[in-house]
Amino acid sequence: MTGSGTNRLCRRGCRQRSAARSFRVWTAAAVASVMAVSSAGAQAPEKPAVPLLRTYVRLADYGFKPEHDRDANAVLVERPKAGPNARFVVISTHPKNRNNFEYFTGDIMAARGYRVVEVNDYGPETAEDLLVPIAAAVRYARSLPGVEKVILVGHSGGGPVLSYYQEIAENGPAACQISNRIAPCDAAELTGMPPADALLLLEANIGAPHRLMALDPAVGPGNPRVRDPALDMYSPANGFDPKTDTARYGQPFLKRYFAGMHARNAALLAEVGGKLKAIEDDTGPFKDDEPLLIPGMSESSSGARINMADPTVLACTRHPHMVLKADGRMAREVVPVIRPPRATPAKKRDTLDSTAQVMTVREFLSMSAVRTTPDFALTQDSIEGIDWRSSGNSPVGNVESIRVPTLVMAGNCMIHFIPLETVFDHSAAPDKEFVAVDGADHDFEACRPEYGDTQKRTFDYVDAWLAKRF
Repeated sequence: MTGSGTNRLCRRGCRQRSAARSFRVWTAAAVASVMAVSSAGAQAPEKPAVPLLRTYVRLADYGFKPEHDRDANAVLVERPKAGPNARFVVISTHPKNRNNFEYFTGDIMAARGYRVVEVNDYGPETAEDLLVPIAAAVRYARSLPGVEKVILVGHSGGGPVLSYYQEIAENGPAACQISNRIAPCDAAELTGMPPADALLLLEANIGAPHRLMALDPAVGPGNPRVRDPALDMYSPANGFDPKTDTARYGQPFLKRYFAGMHARNAALLAEVGGKLKAIEDDTGPFKDDEPLLIPGMSESSSGARINMADPTVLACTRHPHMVLKADGRMAREVVPVIRPPRATPAKKRDTLDSTAQVMTVREFLSMSAVRTTPDFALTQDSIEGIDWRSSGNSPVGNVESIRVPTLVMAGNCMIHFIPLETVFDHSAAPDKEFVAVDGADHDFEACRPEYGDTQKRTFDYVDAWLAKRF
């Protein structure tokens, strides 16, 4: 479906609750107050215009103890000559043992004069293990001369990690020991972590719930290539078109499909929970952990994601929000998803890379496990039936107890768009904002040339947002 077709769909479904507020362009005064955040015409994605200095940071000097086979380090990225934005220190990281030392968000913000601490973690992939080096990075940031504010900036998988950090830093480890938590945290290392002054979630994914949304109910625990035809989203009998890799599913199939996802998720949690108990009782195959393969589940933007195939699922925002337009306007409207529908192509299905998770029992319970309820469903504009607080790797749950100013920005050319509206809706911050970047992809680059320099538009807005609050 084209962008205009999706827009018509959203207007039909949402106009009763938003007609009075939708498609209203902000006044010229409002535009001026946020620095006229767009420039005209298509341009190349933003690149640092000046050389950046990178200084190694030894996190062990700031409270990080490399124990339990865990290691981490950081670099400070900054311009050679400090400017007004150097009073802000940005913390940036991403899980999965990635090299974050030249992460694009950090480099862009450093080029704009911010000081950026980019954190690498090489240890176990559990949510709590990722928090301790971030605490050391915040302490280091606070020690820098002239620092006034420390800002957490989470992109992609960094969003769940940094929102989890801020939740514990603001509220203490009791926040991750609540009764419904699948993997309660160990309080010993998470006490006294220094909070940041603001949280920015820029095209973040929503962690464990994002992975859940790719859980394929047609796949059984044995051979993943044997599929239940009644639950097969790739079957023409259920509304899928294999020629275009798109679909229009009827409500009976969607209801059946989401019920199947809930049932498979409950069975998976019980199975993996049993494996953990065997490990802790010393009756499992290993004393500390156990390898785990989950077919029909993905942590990337692939797998059996029904909203990638059917453009009527997670098609538009539930409420009007600020939209940064290509022509320089800022409008407040119900925003459609303009990503063209296309399911994971056949050649990538049933592959270990695109449609399976390979991890350990403890990693799954910490990073990928989240509870659903019997009413679990993805609608046109919402995600229903998830116990958001059952996982620490869940920004929607984390922000329910975060009070610092929070900015959520998303490109409407990506599948994270409606999930990030859900993050915004759950935020407890008195000062919060959700901003859509029209035509932007996961890196805030334009998904089509006519949308212009969406990346510059995004970070101009970030500049204005921070300057206005601090």
